[in-house]
Amino acid sequence: METRSRRRLRVSPPPPPDGGGSRRLPPSSDRISALSDDMLLLVLSRLGSVHAAARTGLLSRRWLGLWTSLAHPAFCTDASDKIEAALARFSVSPVVSSIHIRFPVTRQPSSLLRAAARLSPAELVFVLKEESWQTYSASVVLPCLCRATTIEIDAGLLGIRPPPAGEFPALEKLFVAGDIIDFGSLLSRCPCLRVLGVTFRDRPNWHSLEKFVDAARFSCLLCAVARLSPRRLIFTHNFYRHMEAHLRLLSISPPPSGNFPVLEKLSLSGNIVDLGTLLSRCPRLRVLCVVFRGMVDLRSLEAALAALEAAAAALGVTLSLLGVNTRWTHNVDAAGFGALLHAMARLSVQKLVLTHHFGTYVKADLACFDRAMSIEMDLLKYFCFTTLLDGEFSMLERLSITESSSIVDLSTLLKRCPCLRVLKVAMAMGDVTVHSALLLELDVHGTTECHHIDIVTPVLKKLELKVWAGSGRELSVSISAPMVEKVTWKRWYTTSGVMFGFWRLECASLKSQLQEEDTSSQHPRVHALCLHISCIVSVSELSVPKLLDLGTKF
Repeated sequence: METRSRRRLRVSPPPPPDGGGSRRLPPSSDRISALSDDMLLLVLSRLGSVHAAARTGLLSRRWLGLWTSLAHPAFCTDASDKIEAALARFSVSPVVSSIHIRFPVTRQPSSLLRAAARLSPAELVFVLKEESWQTYSASVVLPCLCRATTIEIDAGLLGIRPPPAGEFPALEKLFVAGDIIDFGSLLSRCPCLRVLGVTFRDRPNWHSLEKFVDAARFSCLLCAVARLSPRRLIFTHNFYRHMEAHLRLLSISPPPSGNFPVLEKLSLSGNIVDLGTLLSRCPRLRVLCVVFRGMVDLRSLEAALAALEAAAAALGVTLSLLGVNTRWTHNVDAAGFGALLHAMARLSVQKLVLTHHFGTYVKADLACFDRAMSIEMDLLKYFCFTTLLDGEFSMLERLSITESSSIVDLSTLLKRCPCLRVLKVAMAMGDVTVHSALLLELDVHGTTECHHIDIVTPVLKKLELKVWAGSGRELSVSISAPMVEKVTWKRWYTTSGVMFGFWRLECASLKSQLQEEDTSSQHPRVHALCLHISCIVSVSELSVPKLLDLGTKF
């Protein structure tokens, strides 16, 4: 009798007659080794790697070499020569359904891919780490896999090239990441492709920055993809941080003609041009994510928001994410920023991410986002929400405003957020008053001197307080948070800070953290107290005996 791996099935001898089969096996018998090959292969497959499966041969001769019949061999962080030697032990047959190779230690990935292609798997996953040596190395040549239906190749920073000849006749899903070369030729050899994921990682070329912002290159790639009519398309590009200022040179615009008749979900991020025209060509659009980046013209951004509002109303689109990054838009003043907030509030967005850097101190009103569940604002520098407009944040669960910006009336804001769970905000007024029955995380940063803290949060798990307070007037603190697990407290003293002779206490902080040695449930955390103390007299004014005497007294 043979299994699907064509290995002879080892069957235990039949039980003796006269009820002898009811007798128990002797304690010294190896019941696991008595199992069939298919059962043992199932055990080996659960180990997760060929390396671990091969080591079972040390336990018994019965297991020796059995790993070469695994249907789904997987390798992780192994040396390339060991992987190639292991793959050579597998026979060329339909036994191998998939091969997974993740983070191999190699500088010759093409050789590894050829060794895997020899087994003609139905699924191939090959993932490399991003390392500096890849910047100067040759490209990876993708082998031709005639039987593969799914291929996932992540070459890190290496280039990826199609094979010199041959097709992928059965390929339905392709995910490629790296410095992809001759992408159109690769796609033309995949007649059955239905799902495509692409991540372009250009290798750094400090002498030719134009490569990062080559709009024609991206347009040709998208046109090649469009000819395949994939059901799902993921198209991203990882820009380096120093290239962020050049994002304005790239734009996303609709095609000259044609519609997207079956498109239901659309996510765009970049310098989006003529958004209204694009949305008008998507009659079945239901979910939309939009992040505006690199726009230098405030009027263009306002026009795009107006087009977005009209399309959402006409198509019934759910705007799950709206991001606006006007970091490089220098002509936004308080009035213009207030108009932007009102325009965004009319969109009924579920999640709002807003980034802008102001050069001067700006005050504005906080518009009401009645449908938003999450609001994140990174507003630099010196920004303050002075007035809360009418309305309620009825669905808001998370509100985060960076420490460089602040809000005046926090207690009124909390009353208008009945579902709030996470709050991170800076206070323009010193005193802190927070009463909430549902708040789970609270992070409050005071920007002016504080005299009174009143917090009542029965289900709070995480608390962070950072306040300014003088030593001349007592700070009143009342905190009721019986369920809190993690606490961070920091108090900065004003110029009249606590004095100890020549020493001045500038800041005191208390932070709870897990113990490294004792992990028992009785004492799961410790509290670390940190005091920032400075000397108010310069060292040149003190003699050595005085310094020694001062240190002794302290």
